[in-house]
Amino acid sequence: MNLKKTNLKTLPTLLPLGIAVMCFAADATVKADTPQHYQAASMLIDQITFCQSQGVFVDGNGVALNRYGGSWNSNSNPSFIRFADPENGILPGNNTKCSPLVTHLFKTLYNWNWSNYSFYDPILGINKSTASPQAYQYCLLIKQGLGLSQVMTLDEALPGDVLSWWQVGSSSSDHTMIIESVNWGSAKPYPLGYANSNPALAGTTYFEVTVIDSSSDTHTSDSRFVNVNGNLEHIAGIGRGVIGLLVNSNFGIVGRTWSLPTSDYYTKTNTWVGSLNNRLKLAPTWEIVIGRMPENP
Repeated sequence: MNLKKTNLKTLPTLLPLGIAVMCFAADATVKADTPQHYQAASMLIDQITFCQSQGVFVDGNGVALNRYGGSWNSNSNPSFIRFADPENGILPGNNTKCSPLVTHLFKTLYNWNWSNYSFYDPILGINKSTASPQAYQYCLLIKQGLGLSQVMTLDEALPGDVLSWWQVGSSSSDHTMIIESVNWGSAKPYPLGYANSNPALAGTTYFEVTVIDSSSDTHTSDSRFVNVNGNLEHIAGIGRGVIGLLVNSNFGIVGRTWSLPTSDYYTKTNTWVGSLNNRLKLAPTWEIVIGRMPENP
């Protein structure tokens, strides 16, 4: 693992032993039969979140535990993930963007190397390989059956599956995440017969999906809202939050939202559907794909 030693004594206050043990412990609610990269991502979030809840936001060098940024091969600002090691005084840390987070997890847990896979990139118009794919390139790799197998419908998705989207032909709004769970009880059939209804979306259903990602923005119910000295602040970096996916009658994904509508679906349906329409990014303008790591990577 990419570990960076931290001297706990340089922190404003030394973590008491009990707090340190909790800070460095894995989330016991994560099922053991889920993929290792998902377990590790969940553990890293919980380690960072607990440290923050105890007022510890920086390491011994004054660098924030959770950051959004970094570059794969940069000497001055490298991307990395860092798991806590209490015996050596190492605090958890993250400095990644969305797809490098996933790639670092794969590399750390499986010694994965994306450079072994050559794929066709339609933006560049060439066949290429890269150690750190961009989010749209994750879509391409999944669709081309390279490394990850494509999961065709939402009802087949499992914790640890990679969810990636891009506006076809552009890399400016692409994003990559790890699926934590699909809330099947959140199913909302697309409402018809309202002023804001779009008849083209008849027969679709909207689901809430909890994801893990590294982002500069927040989803609904996002862990990156942190209490800092009594004030709720957004700290960018790794976290979990809730997005929305719109599926057809066969559970094929036809649209996505970064966050959920805030109006009540049942009592303010027209407002809800208008808010959904404003948030929706629809296929085929957008490609939204799910990929799965092999059982024995």
